[in-house]
Amino acid sequence: MKKFTSCVLAVALAASLLTGCGAPAANSDSSAADKSGAATITLWSHIDENWNPAQDKMIADFEAANPDIKVVRESFPYDEFESKTQTSLLSKEGGADVYQLWGGWAIDYAKTGAFSPVPDTYMEKVKSDSYEPVIGSFGYNGKYYGVPLEFNIEYGGLLVNTPKFKELGIQYPATWDDMINIAKKNSSSDGAVYQLRGLDFVGWDTLPYTWLSMILSSGGKYMEGDKFNFNNPVGVETMQKLVDYVAVDKITNLDGLTNASDTEPYQKLFTSDEELMVPRGPWTVPEGIHVDGLEYGKDFEYVAMPFYGPQKLFAAETGWGLAVNASSKNQEAAWKFVEFWTDPDRVLDYNIACGMVPASKTAAHNPELLKAMPYLEPLVNILDGGRFIGYFNTDKLKENVKDIFIDIVNNKTPVAKALEKLDSTMNAE
Repeated sequence: MKKFTSCVLAVALAASLLTGCGAPAANSDSSAADKSGAATITLWSHIDENWNPAQDKMIADFEAANPDIKVVRESFPYDEFESKTQTSLLSKEGGADVYQLWGGWAIDYAKTGAFSPVPDTYMEKVKSDSYEPVIGSFGYNGKYYGVPLEFNIEYGGLLVNTPKFKELGIQYPATWDDMINIAKKNSSSDGAVYQLRGLDFVGWDTLPYTWLSMILSSGGKYMEGDKFNFNNPVGVETMQKLVDYVAVDKITNLDGLTNASDTEPYQKLFTSDEELMVPRGPWTVPEGIHVDGLEYGKDFEYVAMPFYGPQKLFAAETGWGLAVNASSKNQEAAWKFVEFWTDPDRVLDYNIACGMVPASKTAAHNPELLKAMPYLEPLVNILDGGRFIGYFNTDKLKENVKDIFIDIVNNKTPVAKALEKLDSTMNAE
C-alpha cells in the first residue's frame, strides 16, 4: 500500500472538516489533565489532508460523548512522524498516548514492551469482527498490542484502460487465462520502448503480492512454520510463469522495478495511456480521479482480478491501526478513545473519509461502504480469502523478490537456484 498518500487522494468531502493543532508530549505533566480537570491524551499521526480532518471529527465526537477527556492531535510530515515514533517508543520516554501506527511497525515495537496490551475483553470483540490479516502483526506471545483500522489489500483489483478495451472490442477478463491471453495479444513494443503493456504486474508491491496469491490459490505455501520455503514445486512453477510473461511473452518489462523511482507502474495508465491492465490496491482509484483528473467509468475502471488457482486466496499485511503507549499516564482514557474510534459504525465513516477498506467485517459489509465507494465491490467479497502474510519485515521480502526477479530475467538464472537464494537470504534475516 502507498502508506502515507492513500488517503490524501480519497473522498473530497472530508477536506471540509476542521483541522487540529499541536500539543505537549504525552508524558509531560500538562498532558495528564487540563485546567478544567479533564484528562488530556495526545494522538500522533502523520500529516494527511483527509486523514487529519477525519481524525478531528472522531476527536470532536469522542469529546462530546466523554467531556471528562480531552484529545489533542499532533501530526507530522511522514518521515518525521516515523522517526519521532521510533525514538519515543524505543526510548520509552515522551511521545504520544495513542499512535496511529503502520501495522508492520508493531513487529519491531511490541516485543520491547513499548505498547500497552489491548484489554482482553476489548480484544475479543476486535478479533471476532476482524479479518485474519488485519491483526496479524499486532500479536506477540499470545497478547495483542494494537487494533486495526483498515484492511490493507494489494491483490484482487485490476485497473483497466476503458477506452483501450472499447477500441479493441474486448471484454474485461473473467479468468486468469483470459487476462494473460488479452495481455499477450495486445502488448506492443519497439525493443525496450512499449506502446502498450498488456498486464503491468512488475512493481514493488504488485510483483510479490501477485506471486504469493498464485502460490496460495494453487494450494501451495511459502513458509514452513517460521521458515521461508519458496523453493518448492508450486513456488518454482508460479515464479517461472511470471518470468515467462516478461522474458518470453513480453506483456511488460522490468521498468516497474528498475525505473520506478518517480513513476509507479500504474501511473502509466493514468498519465501516458501506456497500459491496458494493472493490478493495484484500491487507493489508486481516487488518485486517478483527484490527481490526474480522469473520469471513472470513462477513462478507467477497477474490476476483479482473476485468481491463478482454484482457491480465492491472497496474502495481506497488517495496515494502519491504533496503539497505546505503555508509558502513558492515561492508559484507561487512551483505550476508551481507541475503542470509541473502532466502533464498526464510526470506523466505517472514517474508512469512507479516507478511502480505505475496513478491517471490521461489520463495516466492510455495510451497504453504505459500496454506496460511497462502489469501486470496492470486486474486493469486498474476497476479503475472507486474505491470509496474513507472515510475522516478518515485508519490505525485506519485497526487496529480495525484486532482486531475484531481475536476476532471473536478465541473467537467465534458473528459477530453483534463485528461490534457494531467496529462502537463504530471508531465513538469515
